[in-house]
Amino acid sequence: MNKVLGFAPDADPTTPGLLLDCENLLPSELGMRPGPAVAPVGVAALTEDVRGALAAIDLSGNRLAICGTTARLYSLAGSAWVDVSGDGAPFALGQDERWSLAQFANSTVASCRSMGMRMATGGPFAPIAGAPKAKILASLKGFVMAFNTQDATYGDSPDRWWCSASLNAQDWVPNVATLCTTGRLVESGGEITAAHRLGDDIIVYKRRSTFVGRFTGPAEVWNFTQVDSDVGCVGMDAVCDTGKAHYFIGDDDLYVFDGVQVQPIGRGMLRDWFVEVRDPKQMHKSQAFWDKQNQLAWFFFPSVKGGGELDYGLVYHPGTNKWGRANHAIRALVRYASPAATYDGGSELVTSYDSGPAIDFDSPFWVEAQELMAGFDTRNRLVTFAGAPDASSLTTGDVGDDDQMTLCDRLVLRFKKAPAAAAATGFTKDDGGQEARQASAAIRDDAAFDLRQRGRWHAFRVDCQGDYALIGFAPRLKPAGFR
Repeated sequence: MNKVLGFAPDADPTTPGLLLDCENLLPSELGMRPGPAVAPVGVAALTEDVRGALAAIDLSGNRLAICGTTARLYSLAGSAWVDVSGDGAPFALGQDERWSLAQFANSTVASCRSMGMRMATGGPFAPIAGAPKAKILASLKGFVMAFNTQDATYGDSPDRWWCSASLNAQDWVPNVATLCTTGRLVESGGEITAAHRLGDDIIVYKRRSTFVGRFTGPAEVWNFTQVDSDVGCVGMDAVCDTGKAHYFIGDDDLYVFDGVQVQPIGRGMLRDWFVEVRDPKQMHKSQAFWDKQNQLAWFFFPSVKGGGELDYGLVYHPGTNKWGRANHAIRALVRYASPAATYDGGSELVTSYDSGPAIDFDSPFWVEAQELMAGFDTRNRLVTFAGAPDASSLTTGDVGDDDQMTLCDRLVLRFKKAPAAAAATGFTKDDGGQEARQASAAIRDDAAFDLRQRGRWHAFRVDCQGDYALIGFAPRLKPAGFR
């Protein structure tokens, strides 16, 4: 039995256990499992395109959900979005412009280059006088930090950073006493593309460089050190934080940064595939998300055939170094905390069985305050990644020999939990460098697929329905002479 090794299209196709392709298949500690369907949670869809979202908890433990669109800022109240844009709405964001949102104590701060920085504390957003217009925000160590900014004093400064006064997100006047200050990252070229905290540090990315910012106190306040002069992050939302490391999308690979060293995680497995299918002109739209519950790093990016939408998804399991694929067209990602909900009442999302969300009864969605991976789809609906498992498939690597002809009469997949239904298609080829041809097909019966095909090399595609846990697979080959 070959234990399944995950999606690895760049690897030697004869490596036992690898998958040359898969659809909606996620890695796990045990092996592979099907990904869930995205399911609307019952919240009304927004009328404008979503350009950023935040789920946060204030100092009193209240959960907040804020969403920014091309025209307004909204707060989630029950099953409806409430307009909290404040003065200046409707806004007019640029073609690819996004809101950056950060929680600072009991206040939510929002910013984009065209509309400037705004803050809300339990009510509508209001402009922050004197604050820079920032593309990127972060909150840590009692400061709001702003990156890639424009302001009255320094003008357009895509390589500039700011920090607010200590414990005061409304004070942006440089002062040694308040620790408000600003600076530039000039050791490498280009604009700041992303910034995210890692522990007590702030990690700042350009397209081809990485910096670590550390709080030093008066009068320097923040000291920035360049730790990589070749690798950076493609976009403001293309990095996720596990608490111990960052996983992010670079120009030519996917990477992990542990606070000391940047390392590639796709090389030898799927880097070449990634470079071939991605749309380099649209990569700044990419998004990454850490699914804490399942210990998975998700990477959504636009493909060359996607028309600018985030239509491709890669999923990485750091504990096993395995990859999977799950494509979902999304516009923003957020960690959604589900409210208490029963069919007897207690939630505005559920009034009857027929009108409730299309989510399995045993999904973690129904656990009160359970934090789930969620996002906004291309219809601007809030959806959760907790639906019933979608249809999935896997395509194995090549099994056989360069000289020996073999007959395959049986394919066995080892499951911890079997799928509701499965069908296998067999392929053969006599030259390892040729494209395989379909040779046989069978449905799963008596825990196996009964096939009949002859060739030097065999590969198999298996399509599954329902939930399952795949551990490994083993074709049965019998010698069938030489040619």
